[in-house]
Amino acid sequence: MQAKNFSFQSGFSTNLRYNFVMQHFLQDNVDGDYRGSGSREPIFAYAHDFGMVSDASVRYSIGSVQQPIIRYLSSAGVVPLQPWWSHCYGDIFQMINFHFNDFSVTQQLAYQFEAQLEADINSYYSANMAMVYSNNTPSPPPVYSNGSQGYAVGNDAFGNEYIFDPNTAYGFLDPNNFSGIAIPDVQEAQAYYSIVALSARQIMGAYVLAIPPASGCANTSSNTTEPLMFQKEISSNGNVNTVDVMYPAMPFFLYANPELLKYNLEPLFQNQEGAFYPNGYSMHDLGTHFPNATGHVEGNDEYMPVEESGNMILMSYAYYKFSGNAAWLQQHYKKLLQFAEYLVEFSLVPGIQLSTDDFAGQLVNQTNLAIKGIVGIQAMAGISGVVGAASEVQTFTSTALEYIQQWEYLAIDPSGRHTLLSYEWRSSYGLLYNIYPDKLLNLGIIPQRIYDMQSDWYPTISQVFGIPLDSRHSYTKSDWELWTAATCSPSTRRLFVNSLAYWLNNTATDRAFTDLYETIDDGSYPVSPTPIYFIARPVAGGHFSLLALFRAGENSLTGTSPPDDSASPFPSNSTSALSEMALPSAATVDLGGPLLVSSSSVTTTTITTITAAAANGNMSLSLSLTTITRIEPPSSAPPLDPSTTTSSSPSPNTDTNVLATLNTALSGAENPSTAMPPASSAS
Repeated sequence: MQAKNFSFQSGFSTNLRYNFVMQHFLQDNVDGDYRGSGSREPIFAYAHDFGMVSDASVRYSIGSVQQPIIRYLSSAGVVPLQPWWSHCYGDIFQMINFHFNDFSVTQQLAYQFEAQLEADINSYYSANMAMVYSNNTPSPPPVYSNGSQGYAVGNDAFGNEYIFDPNTAYGFLDPNNFSGIAIPDVQEAQAYYSIVALSARQIMGAYVLAIPPASGCANTSSNTTEPLMFQKEISSNGNVNTVDVMYPAMPFFLYANPELLKYNLEPLFQNQEGAFYPNGYSMHDLGTHFPNATGHVEGNDEYMPVEESGNMILMSYAYYKFSGNAAWLQQHYKKLLQFAEYLVEFSLVPGIQLSTDDFAGQLVNQTNLAIKGIVGIQAMAGISGVVGAASEVQTFTSTALEYIQQWEYLAIDPSGRHTLLSYEWRSSYGLLYNIYPDKLLNLGIIPQRIYDMQSDWYPTISQVFGIPLDSRHSYTKSDWELWTAATCSPSTRRLFVNSLAYWLNNTATDRAFTDLYETIDDGSYPVSPTPIYFIARPVAGGHFSLLALFRAGENSLTGTSPPDDSASPFPSNSTSALSEMALPSAATVDLGGPLLVSSSSVTTTTITTITAAAANGNMSLSLSLTTITRIEPPSSAPPLDPSTTTSSSPSPNTDTNVLATLNTALSGAENPSTAMPPASSAS
């Protein structure tokens, strides 16, 4: 049975649109002349004729399928990897059928994830809820216009006075010392929820899960029954599994599902442990152009040796701390040890090189890069403790303690007010976001005076849309802002969070959530000298920095102080790990626990659902995109209609069959009397 009044067609856009306007239906055929968009622009068109109705709705699902999903360098050579869903549901037609019929279940999972997200944020802020939800009535805030409006004075929700000149980019200031204060009328918990709710879907949209190569890998201890996960560095490059893009995204996975972080790290370890990378430090990425995860056998990838070596150690130890998987650390200990030895030799005084903020250019003696290396060395002491390498625990611990003392001498301005961007460059400063893993994992290597000093400094350099990334430019990065916010006092953290939410409401950017934008003027894309468009990147995972802290037992009152060892799951500088994620009382499903993988159990489904409704001759469309990584055995798939089931062999005309299957799947979707439930606003 096929959907009523449904038609489809692909071909030249102008012809299709003209014919549809004239005939009001499509021809149900596929243009076999496959070509790029620049040649007689090809489009896929779908139409549904509601006829003469007063009220009706219909659901369509649109997706894309890539098989193979990745080209992967292994001991058997470059091999094609199939998408993990084919391990769960069989061929493309079975997957489409399951996908369409699974809409209500997936939508419910999205609702539950959203409920858990909100519950966790409320729990994080509940420690000072009386402060967050003050009874004080704030003055109506003036509108930021950067134009001709007048100077304003008012009081925020905490009773603090502020001054604000909308004709400048200074933002809201404390009249006593002219330091920045948080946007006065925004509750921080609501601001933070808005940020992460917008971010979650964007993060998962950059990843694919793949079946490991059948031949195994050079590292014979690899688990071939679990998926490998690959990230695309969207918009800024196109690399596969860029280590310094995975690193800022880490808090999301530590909060939502640490096993996904392991699946993402595993291909990098397999490549380097398989002797496919010649350098003594960590590789920058797994391939220059997604989906080609073919590595860099000549070792000529982008040169970020301290950056990536520190990132690999910190992500690996963080995964252990949030999962308790000591065996995985043991499996990769030799390679991690190699990275740590590189940091010991080269991280205290970094030579001229790039950091993750490569768009800002190379720099020598980078303060923030050096502290990453030192925190990484301390993390390596913890890793050595987990695997029972007592002598290396002592070596790395003593090295980290020695280095942090030297770092303080080199990195802090003689005034004692802030760290420098580069050693002894007095007019410089920057966000010291690389101390966040020390706080998150309670490594105990960063003195509290550093946290306090930086937290007091940031408000003195704030702009209307946040704190600049460093003194070289007026732009900032939202992921690093929220990493930094997680290391600050409650008032400074609130300044970071609320300014990002304020930017979301006032920015001139017109594309998907960017992580790189100006803190002044209209909050637009940076121009250096041409516009830099960072769009829909997975580094938005860094926005979950506070929720990762929540998973680690901290709350909004912790501030710059170390966690209470008696209550923390991570006592200071210990190897204790979370063995089970606690479920907040307000949540109904635990999507944050370990991902239990059986032979055919995990799928990442991206549902693009268009709900069309007609009423009184008017048509309206709503679009929902939900990405859910879910646990589902293949046996739960609904029975297939024999008329739509095909063999696993590819069809001679795949495009036509896919369209036909979509057409058949729509058979139960048309409902002239029942409106569709609302789509989830965040997933």
